Amino acid sequence: MHHPADRTDAAYVHDVPYPAHFHRETMPAWLCATLTAMGLKSPDLTRPYTYLDLGCGSGLNTLIAAATNPQGQFLGIDIHPTAIAQARARAQTLGVHNLHYECLDFAAATQSPPALPACDFMVCHGVYSWIAPPQRQALRQLVQQRLLPGGVLYLAYMSQPGSSAMAATQKLLHLATQPLPGSSADKARAGVAWLQHLTQQGLGHFGEQPRLVQEIDRLAALDADYLAHELLNPHWDSLHVADVMADLNAVDCHYAASATPLENLDAVSLPGQSLPAFQALQRQGASPALLETFKDVARNQNQRRDLYLRQHPAGLALRSEEHRQALLRQRIGLLPAAPRELPPTQGELVLDTRIGPVHLPVAQVAPLITALRHGAASYAELARLPAYAHQPGLISQLLQVLVWAGWLHVLLPAGTGSVAAALAPLNTYLRTMTVGQPPTALQALETIGSAVPA
Repeated sequence: MHHPADRTDAAYVHDVPYPAHFHRETMPAWLCATLTAMGLKSPDLTRPYTYLDLGCGSGLNTLIAAATNPQGQFLGIDIHPTAIAQARARAQTLGVHNLHYECLDFAAATQSPPALPACDFMVCHGVYSWIAPPQRQALRQLVQQRLLPGGVLYLAYMSQPGSSAMAATQKLLHLATQPLPGSSADKARAGVAWLQHLTQQGLGHFGEQPRLVQEIDRLAALDADYLAHELLNPHWDSLHVADVMADLNAVDCHYAASATPLENLDAVSLPGQSLPAFQALQRQGASPALLETFKDVARNQNQRRDLYLRQHPAGLALRSEEHRQALLRQRIGLLPAAPRELPPTQGELVLDTRIGPVHLPVAQVAPLITALRHGAASYAELARLPAYAHQPGLISQLLQVLVWAGWLHVLLPAGTGSVAAALAPLNTYLRTMTVGQPPTALQALETIGSAVPA
């Protein structure tokens, strides 16, 4: 075990806790459904599997995953002893037994002992852009050692070009706050207030970047502990997707899809004026790295949630009929956030996205929502609705959009076990707290193996 004083990244903020967050995109059912929609293989959730959270913090994300997915064995590792102690105590108190935590940095995790298990899933959120290149290399080495063939890696990071505007400002803030007294949270709060003052002085960078001024104002309203971890680390790297893809290709992991389903639908996630050029690149056989880089530039992407698959001797793609059958077997349920009433069928639903509003004809959505109000249904049952009988492929696109919107969710397959014993104490605990920025209350749901806003 490497203790904080031994770490090569000892300057990482550790005097204030990283606030609890929940990321629905890291949950097993979400990951598998997203890959299925893309025609790719994924681990079988009805069989035992192993899930590793790299940089788990105080472990709330892993706790929810373990409590709602009894077929899995869940492990979280983090370099902060206090966070790991909190995670262990919470899991023990709530009686979640398919879960354990280890205080390790990534370099230590690659060594033996300790010997981490082979994994079907690895997830890493809020870490990769904030650690030094040697730690990123150690993380990739750990993936190479422990991710099984066909296994899934979820990796979130700050991406070019959208987050690059903040790079110089973050460096300025980090340097200016180092001499300040108080905790990292105190420094972060004072530093962001100072940045707001600077934006009012007409400094050239802020004059050239009006969105950056808006971002600094947004940051000023956030939790100071979160700001400390977000902005005060010495390592803060906005990464090019092509570079990340190359690094992971080197450890036999291949880009599969975005964990944000909307971003896998080019027609609704790319600005309309960019589509002709993008489609021309596709016709010319452009590499995945070029296509994803084009998407980032077109969207001015500031964060990516990427899914990678470890190469498997049998391949990673589903055959056409396998894909069809996998889709038809899926069961879909309505979530509490779905609207109770829809506009008239001749109207449109407007969803706010990174590239602006996306308009969906109500006539396409209403039959789906109406059917699901009577209970969960399979894709096959939905495909038999008159509205989709002659265009069953439309359902897959609608599902990806509406899952992203938080209205629907693909249900866990039958045979994944009951979680009733763990769910009641977990939800009692979740009612006592809020997570994320802005703060949100959560409710864990057995049917989806995940949690939703309460």
